[in-house]
Amino acid sequence: MTGHRRVVASIGAFVLVLLSLQIFLLTVGLDALLGHEPALAWISAACSLVLGAGSLAFYAYARRGGDG
Repeated sequence: MTGHRRVVASIGAFVLVLLSLQIFLLTVGLDALLGHEPALAWISAACSLVLGAGSLAFYAYARRGGDG
């Protein structure tokens, strides 16, 4: 496996972990909404947005080819 493919595979694995964390945060947010805890729901939504932005940044990096 070439160096570039290793980087892309590593980024793909990291994005998979980030997406699984987003699913967890969705569960936490829905539980907070049903439990009438809006502060926790907003915090989980904000964290999910940050993770989503990170996933998109890693995807764009991998798609661009990893060049600065």
